[in-house]
Amino acid sequence: MDNSEIIIFDLLVVGLVEFFRPDTQDQIPKYPYPDLLRRACNTLALKMSAIPYPSTLEGLLTLLEKPLQTWYPLVIPQEFDSEYGLIYDRALSEEASQYFYEQLLKRAQLPEFASVKVQQIALENFQFLRLLDKLQQAYEKDAERAQTEYVLLRRFLIEHHYTTLEQLRNKFSKTSYISIDDVGGLYEDCKENDACWCCDRCGPLIEKHGHLRGIKPSVCNDHRKNLSHVRRISWKRGLCRLKFGIHWRVCLPGIPEIRLFDALTQLHKQQPEYLCEVQLWPGIDRYDLQLRFGDGSVWAVDIKDYRNPYDLALQLKPIFGEGDLHYDESFYVIPNYRLHQRQDYIEILREEATELPKSTHLFSDIAFEERVIDKIMLLSKRK
Repeated sequence: MDNSEIIIFDLLVVGLVEFFRPDTQDQIPKYPYPDLLRRACNTLALKMSAIPYPSTLEGLLTLLEKPLQTWYPLVIPQEFDSEYGLIYDRALSEEASQYFYEQLLKRAQLPEFASVKVQQIALENFQFLRLLDKLQQAYEKDAERAQTEYVLLRRFLIEHHYTTLEQLRNKFSKTSYISIDDVGGLYEDCKENDACWCCDRCGPLIEKHGHLRGIKPSVCNDHRKNLSHVRRISWKRGLCRLKFGIHWRVCLPGIPEIRLFDALTQLHKQQPEYLCEVQLWPGIDRYDLQLRFGDGSVWAVDIKDYRNPYDLALQLKPIFGEGDLHYDESFYVIPNYRLHQRQDYIEILREEATELPKSTHLFSDIAFEERVIDKIMLLSKRK
């Protein structure tokens, strides 16, 4: 793979992140291009031959919405699904956001000379990582309290897409390792004239051209204002919303995790003798769920929500299982709607996840719940 061509792709993505910032503006950005975007576009203008490089901003935006595989002249990173474009509805596309947050920021691979604005976005992302690191260090000497505070923090971010200083004080005034200011730093102020909308399924919404748009359309793409899961948030002094990066990296992945945890907790309450414990984010999130059964066996579960199974296959590794995190069986669980979107999803994962041991099982969330019920029934018959 030509590394210089990957660098051009990274410049293009980061330049677009800056170009479309802030994410709530209901307007198309204008000239001048951010420096990184300009540099990437200059290279594209020289390399494009099958179709001419656009002569206007509107033409460029139209091109960037098209699937990359239909026009992009350089190498496309394998982590980016070339069936999609870099922008959608005149905003950064889901795939470009995923590449930025899951690849460039997660691996600390921002291009050199990234703007102050992009560096600020990166800092927003690292705010949560610093809290995670603080709690992981505390876990070594005070495991129970550190674990409790991590679950409190993560659930709060998942369940409170909008919040106020009063709510933060009520939740975090007595915590030992995280402060009100720590959590407040993961939110941004809402202006009085902001249109504040929220989806119970995917979090804060952006209003563009009179329509509401979610952060990840492949997860939730129906945001008509009269639907029961779509709510307008009344502005009041001190109202703030999750920062975009925290919403993307922390809140959105946690929604299916909480959903499965709550379902399994109900099974635990009904059959505590057989499903003895369901722990959320054990070891400060080394994996998502730990299940302990009446026969002494332990299951480890990690929930992954990717639209493209080929992208997910690149991320799957053996689940960590040392010390208290030891398990007898491990599972990667996929939200069922992904299998509705692509029926061969699990089969592709099994074939493409080359680093995954054959002992690690792949299930949809619904199929996994059934597997747990089968385990409970088996244990009850043995009694």
